[in-house]
Amino acid sequence: MLNINLCFAQIDGTLTDRLEKSLIIEYFPTYDEISLNSIDQRILEVKSNNTLLGYIFSTWDMVKSLGYDRQPYEIMVGLNTNGTLAGATLTYHNEPLFIHDISEEDLEEFVKNSKGLDVSKGLPRATYNQPLRADTVHRGTISSNLMHESLFKSARSAIISTNLYGVKNGNRLNYLKEEKLNWQELIEKGYIITQRTLLKEAKEKFSNLGLPDKIINLPNLKELPTSEKIFLDIAIGLNNPRAIGQNILGEWRHDKIMSTFDAKDYVIVIAGNGYSYKGSDWRRTKIFERIRIIQDNNIITFKATDHTRILKINSLNAPIYKEISLFRISTDKNFDPIKPWYLEVIYFNKENSSEKIIIPYILSDKLIIKPEKELAIWVNVWLESKFRILILSIALLILSLITIFQEKISKYRKIFRYIRISYLSFTLIWIGWYTGAQLSIFNILSLVRIPITGADLNYFLIDPLIFIILAFTIISTLILGRGLFCGWLCPFGALQELIGWIAKNLGIKKKEIPEKYYSKLWTIKYFILVSIIGISFISMETASTIAEVEPFKTAIMRHFNRGLPYVSYAVILLSLSVFMERGFCRFICPLGGSLAVIGKLRITDHLKRRKECGSPCNICSNSCPVKAIPSQGINKGKMIMSECFRCLDCQLEYVDTKRCPPLVKIQKLRLKEA
Repeated sequence: MLNINLCFAQIDGTLTDRLEKSLIIEYFPTYDEISLNSIDQRILEVKSNNTLLGYIFSTWDMVKSLGYDRQPYEIMVGLNTNGTLAGATLTYHNEPLFIHDISEEDLEEFVKNSKGLDVSKGLPRATYNQPLRADTVHRGTISSNLMHESLFKSARSAIISTNLYGVKNGNRLNYLKEEKLNWQELIEKGYIITQRTLLKEAKEKFSNLGLPDKIINLPNLKELPTSEKIFLDIAIGLNNPRAIGQNILGEWRHDKIMSTFDAKDYVIVIAGNGYSYKGSDWRRTKIFERIRIIQDNNIITFKATDHTRILKINSLNAPIYKEISLFRISTDKNFDPIKPWYLEVIYFNKENSSEKIIIPYILSDKLIIKPEKELAIWVNVWLESKFRILILSIALLILSLITIFQEKISKYRKIFRYIRISYLSFTLIWIGWYTGAQLSIFNILSLVRIPITGADLNYFLIDPLIFIILAFTIISTLILGRGLFCGWLCPFGALQELIGWIAKNLGIKKKEIPEKYYSKLWTIKYFILVSIIGISFISMETASTIAEVEPFKTAIMRHFNRGLPYVSYAVILLSLSVFMERGFCRFICPLGGSLAVIGKLRITDHLKRRKECGSPCNICSNSCPVKAIPSQGINKGKMIMSECFRCLDCQLEYVDTKRCPPLVKIQKLRLKEA
């Protein structure tokens, strides 16, 4: 058990985490886009120029593949849209024979040879003289057959999940819905239809046929009077939907048996006691003369090759039936599982006269998928993210109120400090690490490149939190400048400031660069910004490489789970925060540079100043943690709004009657007059 659990840990994470890009190229060389299937997240859709090439999935995800020693293994499978395999690669296994005794390359080659296999056809049945596949691995037949079977079953599950052969428009069968139901619940939901004909009723109906007195009865009704004895007790249902089939056969057996039929085949289950719906002559004639299905004007009969015998019904509290069968309806029979149909059970006497018992079957609406007006993908994403959207909206409302009432809040220095540290913690932990809603230069780049790429709103709306923060950032930047995002909503900026705050409380002193170098250092981020935007029009790949100057992906979205060079770079930048307030944001960040450019169009500063600010008073210059208020030069005492992060430290000084010199002077005059 411990060994198996350890092996399970080797097949961990999502499909995209485990799938190597080289396999996608091997299966679909011309691909340019991949995305998870909207219905089944275990399946990856592969496209080229918006045309679907096929699918990629894992046998472990689809069918929990286990080998000879009940050890898990994984095969990455590529499926073409015509139902053939684009490729199969054994990516993980722990089969003991192939580790110690038999060449592992033989097993890998065996799996690769599955390329081109048509899984739309049924899986061949094993016989004594014919294995599942002729090219099974010598001395590893069980392992190789198990792998072939899981590969086949997972491919068939993918066909069902993606509706590869189903109805594209209009009502269609819901194969995927799974429900654990007992026998009575199957009947109540209309998944299984039962009908019982008493011997007395049959004699009256078949009086002209001379029904014999002796008839096979249910075991528990043998002692009942003739009037209560049963002529026929029958149950029928459509076996394809998992909600029915898995309850009849069990989950594992249902998938295994259904994989032996063609992908477009339908299968019905019939169980009966009393009068045999199969009879005994079918073994000789190879035809089931006693039953047939009628749908509109379509009459469907069955041959011996359509029949699969079942020993028992798996569902809890199911009756004991003497006969249980699966009957295949091939695609050439034009059977529509959505439409009503009925089963005819025909009784023949010795003179070959006949009467019919009719059992109607109407598929439950619960197993029918009705077409709806297709919504844009982003609509579903927004609906699924409504709780996150609500939390973010409340957070942005709080930030807006802090900005509007900043003058009143600034009067309470300690309370404001608690508010700011709490908000930065929320930004880092929830917005950044939890939801991954970290803006980057690529969000701005997408706006800049609209003239080339076009204004596809769906692209911007696909991530609701990023869209909301981006919209809020642009609007607030046009009103107030870059500071509201950089100072409050940037997770990496929050991480830097929190590190600096902790360092300060530990008594570590800041070591600032001389002020005369600031104007030169500020230009670095603009140089990086122009380089990324310019090169993006030539090569997006090169622009992406340069954009790694932003450590956001490493520190925020990937939680430092990247290669050593990326992690080392992020740690170095964060280490600087111990000694310098937000060094990356001030001098390097291209996103901050782009917002500073947009902020040149701002409507207002909304930060109050006095005529004494800068001359003779420099208290705000000393208090500003990012040195956006020069204490010397031609801009002495002025706010450089393109470098302001709206931390509001200057506003705390502005309203402090004990620290702001003009206010202290006024306070002294009032005391003297009093």
